[in-house]
Amino acid sequence: MLIIRIWNFFRGYVLFRLEGLNLERTLNLAIEDGIYLWDIRRIDYTTIEGKIGGRGYKELRKILKKTGCRSKIKMKIGFPFFVFKLKRKKIVAIGLALSILLIIGFTSFVWDVEIQGNNNISKKEILESLETIGVKSGVFKYTLDASDIKDGLLINHEKLAWVGVEIKGTKIKIEVVEKEEQPERVEKDTPCHIVAKKNGIIEKIVAKSGDAVVKKGDIVKQNQLLISGKIKREEMPTRFVHSLGEVYARTYYEKSKVMPIFKVKKIKTGRKYTKRIFKIGSTSFTIAKGGVPFEKYVIEVKNKSLTKWRNIKFPVEIVIEHYFEIVEQKKKVPEDVIKKSLKDFLLVNVVKDIPEDGKIIKRSIDYKKQSGVIKGHLIVEVLESIGMEKIFSIHEEE
Repeated sequence: MLIIRIWNFFRGYVLFRLEGLNLERTLNLAIEDGIYLWDIRRIDYTTIEGKIGGRGYKELRKILKKTGCRSKIKMKIGFPFFVFKLKRKKIVAIGLALSILLIIGFTSFVWDVEIQGNNNISKKEILESLETIGVKSGVFKYTLDASDIKDGLLINHEKLAWVGVEIKGTKIKIEVVEKEEQPERVEKDTPCHIVAKKNGIIEKIVAKSGDAVVKKGDIVKQNQLLISGKIKREEMPTRFVHSLGEVYARTYYEKSKVMPIFKVKKIKTGRKYTKRIFKIGSTSFTIAKGGVPFEKYVIEVKNKSLTKWRNIKFPVEIVIEHYFEIVEQKKKVPEDVIKKSLKDFLLVNVVKDIPEDGKIIKRSIDYKKQSGVIKGHLIVEVLESIGMEKIFSIHEEE
């Protein structure tokens, strides 16, 4: 249990090695005497390693005289051993303890609120909303809950589509995504042009109201005028109308992706190195012997923290990092398999960008082999409606 591990750290324990022919008898006698040992593992027939409390190790040495086994301390771990090294420097020890307490205290509060992604909603509005739900500079951060902050902002601001909250150190980072504003609906009696909402090559244009200013085969750019709401005829006064019509163009969508020719498989050798990091607030103590002894490895991380009490999360956490040694095996993937995977991936992702009324009329994919990878480049030609209404000022057009 986490509580037991924290307790062992503060009372101090040792990593010991026991050698001899009566290992089982030694362990049995220790258990009978109430000596607590844990993480016992056998090295070979005459050797075991384990962990034991500082006082328990003194009692264990008495048993060794009866069994004839030998013991050796490999590592001393815990707060008492750290303090023992400083016992002749009491002022330094006291100063260190006070510093740790001050660091823990200072880092237990929020001092900065960072907001990103807001364009139409001001930072001031978001900060005011955060204050109403108890989020502001100087608040005790362990009483805050990221989910509650997120829900509070979404309720207070209808224009927000998504909110991300990260509480890190003394800072709260708020990232927001605003809802896309729908195009303003133009009333039928309001004069307007029809312009291009994207680049394309005109395939069909039918002006039901207004004058077409482009023809089939013309290359147009985004926001270029397609059907004018300003009608001007010889010997007739200029009229301003609400443009209506159909404008279809050929548009192009592109996607690229690379995939490795060799697939690397990581195989664990069975050797493992463990590092434990004890965190209090933003202060951390690493419990490990030496560095990672492997050249290639994968890491598995486990975080264990104290449970909440009355919605207060204690700033105590143990991070256990397991480093597993690996060997890498390279296997060549057939080109046809890579090309099929690239094609499937690119098609699926490019279709997401094509509007529902768009019709795919042509597609082409090009493959290029580069150093260690194959690159796929997909181009899709689509027939789609590109016209959108745009209000104009009559005074500016006169």
